[in-house]
Amino acid sequence: MPWSLFHRAPKPRPAEEHAAPLRIGLALGGGAVRGAAHLGVLSVFERASIAPDVVAGTSVGAVVGAGLAAGVPAAEVLAAFGGAGWTRLAKPAWRSKRSMLDTNPMGELLEKVTSATTFAELKLPFAAVASDILTGTTVVMTEGLLSEAVVASSAIPVIFEPVSREGHLLVDGGLTDNLPVDAARQLGADFVIAVDIMPPLDGTYEPHDMRDMVLLSWNIVERGTQSSAALADFVITPDVVRVSLSDFSQLHLAYEAGVAAAEAALPALLIALGRKPISQP
Repeated sequence: MPWSLFHRAPKPRPAEEHAAPLRIGLALGGGAVRGAAHLGVLSVFERASIAPDVVAGTSVGAVVGAGLAAGVPAAEVLAAFGGAGWTRLAKPAWRSKRSMLDTNPMGELLEKVTSATTFAELKLPFAAVASDILTGTTVVMTEGLLSEAVVASSAIPVIFEPVSREGHLLVDGGLTDNLPVDAARQLGADFVIAVDIMPPLDGTYEPHDMRDMVLLSWNIVERGTQSSAALADFVITPDVVRVSLSDFSQLHLAYEAGVAAAEAALPALLIALGRKPISQP
């Protein structure tokens, strides 16, 4: 199934609140190169005039979420990261004893794409989710330096340098919360759409190199932190199980999978949001 819907009976609301519009939240999960699927979903939302009020992201979901919160169209974010690749993002961390790669190039690219230095400069409330490697707890960041927070959310242990921030030593948020539904609700969302780009492994994809080996192993870890999907009001799951986690040449495959999943889910999503399907007058 390219998409699924979790429905929970809404809490009773006072009569005067019935006309209040839903505050839509978007929770974007981690999944490395498969993050282009998020951009496919967002491109469909743009055409359907579905505009989230708040956004929360983990790992690559934080990267995409920062772009969305900055008001950058999905196509522009895709073009920026499509031209990046490992040769631009993967600089050796020569002086580090804790990682192989430096995180500075990723932060620099993010600042260029978003044109924002801090959370306060964003157009939408945004949360980047990371994990504190010292305590094993989830850290939700909503203020301060934007690139620092997003890089921390994306820093896969051993591969990327951890980020020291406010007494925490932060690594990839997928270690503790790969689908940040709770973070979206903390930002004030009362209807959360989650996009899960870590579907269960089905045995059809084999790793091509060491990067794939590491990232597929990380996939297994992240699947263990997906229980919050059941707390979302609507879940879209692009069919990316056969898309490489590390091969930037497959960005377009992930993007198209996101488009297909969002288009399939759109009629039900519009109904869930209390809107008429686009096909109706």
